[in-house]
Amino acid sequence: MTSFDQLGLSSPTIARLQAQFGTLDLNRLQVQRKQFYSYVPYPLAGASQLNFFGQAVGNNGSTLEDTNIPVQGSFGTSHFLIKGIECKYKLPNLNFAAFAGTDATTLGSEILGGIFGVGIFELVVNAKTYIQVNKPFLQIPPADGRVNYFQAGQVDANTEAEPVCELSTRSENKYLCDPEIFIMSQQNFAASISYPSGPVPVRATSIITAANMLQVGIVMDGYEFRPVQ
Repeated sequence: MTSFDQLGLSSPTIARLQAQFGTLDLNRLQVQRKQFYSYVPYPLAGASQLNFFGQAVGNNGSTLEDTNIPVQGSFGTSHFLIKGIECKYKLPNLNFAAFAGTDATTLGSEILGGIFGVGIFELVVNAKTYIQVNKPFLQIPPADGRVNYFQAGQVDANTEAEPVCELSTRSENKYLCDPEIFIMSQQNFAASISYPSGPVPVRATSIITAANMLQVGIVMDGYEFRPVQ
């Protein structure tokens, strides 16, 4: 079994575990690398606040496509050490219509001048704010190392190629929690993105529609401490 020293866990984290359990019995506690995620639909007219991890798998039709949190606003019987956070997005259908030279026909309008350039991210644990970041999709990007894709769009005498842009995907730009945040089992937490200046409507209305809803999400990356099954 991997030791705590090999995982690079800090002394305060180990001390908190020892305070609850006494001397740690590694035969009864399993440590594994884990990501917990939560996606919610972004309304076409915008919203004053988006709340994440408020629905567990199976609640109100939530599936593993939406979240993998076991309990609403809690890690259940597991503890979780947050090492990094990502703000991400996804669309069910990426086969976009031809670019017509308008904001409505390119996703670039959202990334350059839409919802991804505004908002405030907050992580609250037991009514205490641990993280507050302005413009979270820029400051806490989906730096997961994925390959960018490019498309030329439809080019004719009146229309140039579709502009393409992306949030930072370079893994070295990932937002790291320093110091890391340790959330105990059964401890309540909440993650949200708010828009104090008012809701921001969708600009790419030919791409993001009621049939192709934009999903925005929060991914928390770290280590899960769970009882041996």
